[in-house]
Amino acid sequence: MVEHAENFLALYAIDMDAALEIQSPESWDSFPLFQLLNDFLRTDYHLCNGKFHKHLQDLYAPLVVRYVDLMESSIAQSIHKGFERESWEPVKSLTSNLPNVNLPNVNLQIPKVPNLPVPVAGLSVNLPQMPSFSTPSWMAAIYDSDNGSGTSEDLFWKLDALQTFIRDLHWPEEEFAKHLESRIQLMSSNMIENCVKRTRMAFESKLTKSSKSTDFRISPSLCTMFNVMVDAKDQSAKLCAMEMGQEKQFHSQIDELIEESVKDMIQLLVAKFVAILEGVLAKISRYDEGTLFSSFLSFTVKAASKYVDVPKPGMDVADGYVTFVRHSQDMLRDKVNEEVYIERLFDQWYTATMNLLGTWLTERMDQQLHVYQLKILIRITKKKYRDFRLQGVLDSTLNSKMYETVRTRLTVEEASASVREGGMQGISMKDSDEEDEEDD
Repeated sequence: MVEHAENFLALYAIDMDAALEIQSPESWDSFPLFQLLNDFLRTDYHLCNGKFHKHLQDLYAPLVVRYVDLMESSIAQSIHKGFERESWEPVKSLTSNLPNVNLPNVNLQIPKVPNLPVPVAGLSVNLPQMPSFSTPSWMAAIYDSDNGSGTSEDLFWKLDALQTFIRDLHWPEEEFAKHLESRIQLMSSNMIENCVKRTRMAFESKLTKSSKSTDFRISPSLCTMFNVMVDAKDQSAKLCAMEMGQEKQFHSQIDELIEESVKDMIQLLVAKFVAILEGVLAKISRYDEGTLFSSFLSFTVKAASKYVDVPKPGMDVADGYVTFVRHSQDMLRDKVNEEVYIERLFDQWYTATMNLLGTWLTERMDQQLHVYQLKILIRITKKKYRDFRLQGVLDSTLNSKMYETVRTRLTVEEASASVREGGMQGISMKDSDEEDEEDD
């Protein structure tokens, strides 16, 4: 019976070979045929790895290798070109801005891809997109992740599709099957590594070009870059990890790269926040005791207050800083998908800026703070403590030694200024962890 089946398949092979010879080298329409025949032969004990089955593998192995080669080249080019013109707008934002179009009633559970062969009856075929096409921007919205950039979503979709295609081939020869899997794992690792590095570079470039004043605002694009890192970590666990030592190494290496990149991005952002606070402190440094500006300001304010109600100078500086902090916190909390990254960022942000305040005050240990400096610092310190506590920063971080140093110094300065100036006009370090209604 086995011999009869092999003879029949040998006759079929003549027509099959002739049909495949006239196929275009760029056509992949015959892959469903391989899946159909291979799924039948590999489940038959007598025909599995028989003469015809071996012939089928020898015939399709070069086609599979060529297809993977072309896909690798296509994905690499799409990454290069995509990041060159990347807007870093989240895919969710891009798709929500698309106009409403009346579409035909189609089943969107399986996206339709251009130029894929018509499935054989009774056979489920899942092939990746052709190398000559790019995934439409709206297609990413069909999948679970839609907070990354257009380029990253396109990359992860293609890598997943290619890996699914290789897996669904069920290649019968173990050594070649392992070679294909290893090839896809290494390709995915390299592509994700490239994506992570380009995202890290873009993040630094965007921060460098941004404002260093309290006008700075966290843009959605910066949050998207964090989300690309989140997606890269999730996808690397899926695409780069197998129960094999070498592939575990791929996964470990890409994980380390992602963690280092996220660490760098957080440090860059914290450095930006510190630079903005340095700008605020530079403004109030003009009021340092003994400077000509400080003496002139005190004289003019006292003289003018005899005739008119003089507004509190400098409080717009404090209010501008508080607004910047709150906007940045709200944007990061709302747009970044990884809570661990947010907690790490807020902890470092609070600690670094509180250390800066403490250092600034220590440098003026032998000087008495000007009343306007004191009011601004009290406002900033109170609001900072309260806002970061509301964001979930732990008490152990909030009540650091540096915070206690700052609080003690400002409390002492406040007592001195109250006697000297006759009051602080409602601004006080008292109950520094509560929000005064008049400050809202």
